[in-house]
Amino acid sequence: MAVRRERHGPRARGRRIRRAAVVAAVAGGAVLPVVPPASMASGAAAGPARAASCEVRPDMRHTDWTPMNFLGDVVCPHNLVNTRVQSTTQSPVNGRMAFSPSWFVCWKPGTPQQGSDIWYYTQADSVSGNKRTKGWGYLPAAELQVTKHPVPGLARCSWSVTSTAAGG
Repeated sequence: MAVRRERHGPRARGRRIRRAAVVAAVAGGAVLPVVPPASMASGAAAGPARAASCEVRPDMRHTDWTPMNFLGDVVCPHNLVNTRVQSTTQSPVNGRMAFSPSWFVCWKPGTPQQGSDIWYYTQADSVSGNKRTKGWGYLPAAELQVTKHPVPGLARCSWSVTSTAAGG
């Protein structure tokens, strides 16, 4: 049995007013405010400008595709770019960062890019290439909108402690 919506009365009037406001805003080219999820509530929007800081979240838990567990992350603004399977510019793309800010669980040295050899490990918003990795990959430091690398409060990836800066 279908549920009928009120066509008259205070609730129906409220829906018509909200619908008219949305239609008017969209037709006029206005940008409607969107409330981001709690995990994206802090930080700056993507863009070329460098932000001053990231949010350190010591109690956040993540499990990657291997399945390695991580305790703690940082949320930082960044450019909307691809993630790579390894921390090299030649590594295959495996995901895309579609939203900013995002969380990062650790960093490691890799191929230098735009003056830094730091790469950050995260999970992309969309998966491409090797689906098995579930979008987990690396973003070069040059793509984060921060002033210091590595980001203070973020741990070095445990598997890279003995890696060299030229490694991957």
